Amino acid sequence: MRNAGEIPGSRPASQSGGTRKKRLGVYIHYPFCVRKCAYCDFLSAPGSDLAREAYLAALCREIREMEHVFRNAEIRSVFIGGGTPSLMSPEDFIRLSDALHDAALDWEPDAEWTIEANPGTVTPEKARCWKAQGVNRVSMGMQAAQNGLLKRIGRIHTMDDVRKSFEMLRDAGFDNLSLDLMMGLPGQSREDWQETLEEALVLQPEHLSCYSLIVEEGTPLLDWIESGRMTLPDEETERSMYDDTLKILGAAGFEQYEISNFAKPGRESRHNLSYWDLSEYLGLGLGASSYIDGKRIKNTADLQSYIKAEYPAELAEVEETLTPEDKMSEWMFLGLRKTAGVSDTDFAEKFGRSFMEVYPDQIRQLVHDGLLEQKGDRLCLTRRGLDLANIVFEAFI
Repeated sequence: MRNAGEIPGSRPASQSGGTRKKRLGVYIHYPFCVRKCAYCDFLSAPGSDLAREAYLAALCREIREMEHVFRNAEIRSVFIGGGTPSLMSPEDFIRLSDALHDAALDWEPDAEWTIEANPGTVTPEKARCWKAQGVNRVSMGMQAAQNGLLKRIGRIHTMDDVRKSFEMLRDAGFDNLSLDLMMGLPGQSREDWQETLEEALVLQPEHLSCYSLIVEEGTPLLDWIESGRMTLPDEETERSMYDDTLKILGAAGFEQYEISNFAKPGRESRHNLSYWDLSEYLGLGLGASSYIDGKRIKNTADLQSYIKAEYPAELAEVEETLTPEDKMSEWMFLGLRKTAGVSDTDFAEKFGRSFMEVYPDQIRQLVHDGLLEQKGDRLCLTRRGLDLANIVFEAFI
């Protein structure tokens, strides 16, 4: 076991020698869960002990395969998502951690390392293991404060499990904890959402992600809604929920830094910011996506092919090579997700042109419609623009 809080292999960039390496985010996918939630369309499913063991072995092989990428990079963040990564035993997590650190030698001194956890699967032993291996942030799926709502959407935990898990993580020494919450759930009232926010604040997390439910094709939830078995809140109620989110979290000292994300000062998710900044990231594991050297790359989503492959990374395919125009477009609509918006100075440094030169008509119209506003050299969503953000994003696609 490693010393608590230490990120093995980390050292200042100046000690890694030569030219400064590229900064890299790393996403690791763990596809197994106890039971698939009714709303979930992620690449995840329950799995046997044998399947988990075979998957972990393949994942470690892929990490070793990508050593050439790690050797040319300095790790800014790691995010282990799923599925339910907190299902891993401490022994399995150590195997994964050791494989990662054998391949990735250079880490930023304050690199962020997050693991997703389900409240029904956290134990004191696991929490201590994560901390000892260098994990310094945990993102937990609370979703709602009402046990009836949790059961309705297929969650395996209760609100009491959330409280107990939070206590375990604090006892293990974690000082950067995030909760995921969901608004617009079937049968959820505005009062339910207000109670969820208040119960989350009682736990004093450093970060909150507040997402609107999206009903996806192929999920049981869609079938239940179409059959009339369940009913979603109307649009006005959901908009009121979002208003409540801004007011309640703002009063509690949280800063909104992205449409759905709120943090205490300095506790923003640096890994997620790398997506919105169009920074490079490497995806490892089943179905994981990467953005490297202007290419979007997708791992295979076939579990059997992945675990049987001697070289799992060779199953990945380049989905898209971004043109300069693609990069400008994505930089705009991803960057506008952030409340800080996008900087024309940064845009010009990156692309050699002003965004007013590239998108004059779109920007003038969106400002005229009250969806965007200019603050110095920055372009940001207005309060109305937050509600109608998809209209703004589509203008740059």
